[in-house]
Amino acid sequence: MKFRAVMVDAGPMREFTNIVTTISKLSKECVLRIASDQLYFIVSDENSGPAPPILWCEIPQSIFFSEYQMVGLDEEHKDIYLGFSSGNFARSLIMLKSAKTLKIKLTKKHCPCLTLDIEVPSACSQQTRQVTHDIPVVVIPRKMWSDFHEPRTPQPDVSIELPALKQLRTTIDRMKTMAAEVVIRASAEGRLTLQIKTDMAKVSTRFKDLRVEAYGGPIDHSDSESETQRNEDMSKVCHCRVDAKKLSMFLSADSISHNRTVCSIVHKKLAILCLQTEENVKLQCFITGIVY
Repeated sequence: MKFRAVMVDAGPMREFTNIVTTISKLSKECVLRIASDQLYFIVSDENSGPAPPILWCEIPQSIFFSEYQMVGLDEEHKDIYLGFSSGNFARSLIMLKSAKTLKIKLTKKHCPCLTLDIEVPSACSQQTRQVTHDIPVVVIPRKMWSDFHEPRTPQPDVSIELPALKQLRTTIDRMKTMAAEVVIRASAEGRLTLQIKTDMAKVSTRFKDLRVEAYGGPIDHSDSESETQRNEDMSKVCHCRVDAKKLSMFLSADSISHNRTVCSIVHKKLAILCLQTEENVKLQCFITGIVY
């Protein structure tokens, strides 16, 4: 197996740093899948053993890298799967904010490593200096690759474009100090509600006139959790109760330059948050619904 890639543009290097930093906030461990046309960062639930990914990030190599060479396991299995510490990777990229070039390659030292060679300007002269980081990796065996495929999810009941992530993050960060869970309610008429309940209070924040991406048809509300809102057709409303910390961690992705973020809800079962950028980077987070 071989892998070598080079970045020379400041914009992609800055964006790559923001993406890896965001992923490191979501999980200590990460899997990198290297394919001929894309890089995939994959995170599974650390507390549930082998399970479908909770985070899936796609980065098109042609947008980010001026050079990109890879040779996979064999002719039939052309990808490379590597496990590593996302925190180590994120810390190694801090210098990219002022770097001239970044070279990433798969090397064999005391163990398999992703070696980062970063060329940065010298503070005292016109010359540059070379900084090298070796990040230990674990080569994922072929028999385990199926654990890191993109999750197959049911058709969402409602998909709605979210308001500004920074605004949402401020709201959720306040809510999570009062409650561990938050209910996300989305309407096919363009309304989004975030709600928490405690023994002392019920707090709701509502957004309206949002763009609706998809509506799967009438939604069954035979359960007792649904609350009828004034002048609202409940057959067009779905909800999902999720972990407030997980939602807050995804919203830290507001540091990534993006053009839109969509929330898709499978009624009571799953919330899928998808951030997309102008460079065709896609970051998806899958938060399983909490059902009582």
